[in-house]
Amino acid sequence: MLLSKEVNDKIVLWLLFAFAFSFPFGNIYGTVIIFLLSVLWMLKGNVFSKIKIAFTTPLFLSYTFLFLIQFVWLFNTEDFARAFYLIQCNASMFVLPLFFLTFENDLLKVKQKNILLALILGCIAISILTLSRGLYRYHLNGEIEMLFYSRLTQHFYHPGFMSIQFAVCIVVLLLDVFEIEKIFPERSILLKSTILGWFVVFMIFLSSKIGFVVLMLIIITSCIYGWMKLKNIFGRIIILCIPVLISVSIYNSEFGIRIGNAVHAVTTTDNLSANEESTALRITALNTTTQLINKNWLLGTGTGDVWGDLRRYYFVDLKSAALKDRLIPHNQYLNSFAKFGFVGIATLLLLIFFPLQKSWHGKYWAAFFFMILILINCFAEDVFEVQNGVVFTSFFYSYFFLLCPLKSKVQ
Repeated sequence: MLLSKEVNDKIVLWLLFAFAFSFPFGNIYGTVIIFLLSVLWMLKGNVFSKIKIAFTTPLFLSYTFLFLIQFVWLFNTEDFARAFYLIQCNASMFVLPLFFLTFENDLLKVKQKNILLALILGCIAISILTLSRGLYRYHLNGEIEMLFYSRLTQHFYHPGFMSIQFAVCIVVLLLDVFEIEKIFPERSILLKSTILGWFVVFMIFLSSKIGFVVLMLIIITSCIYGWMKLKNIFGRIIILCIPVLISVSIYNSEFGIRIGNAVHAVTTTDNLSANEESTALRITALNTTTQLINKNWLLGTGTGDVWGDLRRYYFVDLKSAALKDRLIPHNQYLNSFAKFGFVGIATLLLLIFFPLQKSWHGKYWAAFFFMILILINCFAEDVFEVQNGVVFTSFFYSYFFLLCPLKSKVQ
């Protein structure tokens, strides 16, 4: 081996820290890190024995099977260019779980929780950077939109995916503060609580609709837990005030405007085919994908054909707004069903509910709530269709479920 085990382990550890830190910035050097991890993994040798270990690990197989069936469904596709692009995009569904499971890195056993700390530090950095830039741009032109949604995160990351990253940080910090699951070393509760509050405020600035759903679920769950744990009346009154204050803040922000537009799109009887509002577009895409599934429910359309088939439906049905935006379903459940048929939706449900059951049984709450966030996000995004979603999900799935000794809780 060219590098000693000690040097190899240190390099791997710092690459993983850098990887976790980079996610809120759009995973700007993720491909380079995955390549370097691949080289270091192979330098350690025993490649075939490691692959054998992986293919005998149920939590590895349940996650990677959705990636592996893409090769089988090539027989059912016409758009091979799109199919091979998707396979390349989803490669992290296989390689990252394989690395985390088989690296045999002694330092990771001691420093593994610093990976979550690196993600939190990355979220702190991006929130300060984007809000500072937004305030500067607001000062220049007086447009309050510079502080919200895609204007806020422009040139960095999609606010929907970013909100899930912040939600993961909020969940692990809450588990630590409530002492349900100690994740970080003993440090000031005030510091952790301050970071929690800052992340909640920043999610309001992000103004993502899926972020709103997730944030409200986290707040409601936390308030119920706090109400049950606290016995004094004053503490319970404060807990009741928290969701009210946050709701008022949301109502008076860009968040409130976007939610109002979404409600109108869902409840209106108007034809949405030419409506370019984001929720209206997604409803159009969901309805069209459902039509596609009805005609291909058994075997699906094939690995690379969902977008091409949707485009034909948009054209024939005169759905100009969806055609213009090259819209995909924005729902991973429907996407997998449309692509792989009954096998696809069954495989996706296995990917989500098998680790959920394992983490619930092992009382591994950080992993359990991580999978709940992925379950919810799959309703609003094509998580395993775009690199931003698949790399983040694969990285932290591997961290929570396959990194020893964390995996001992769920196996």
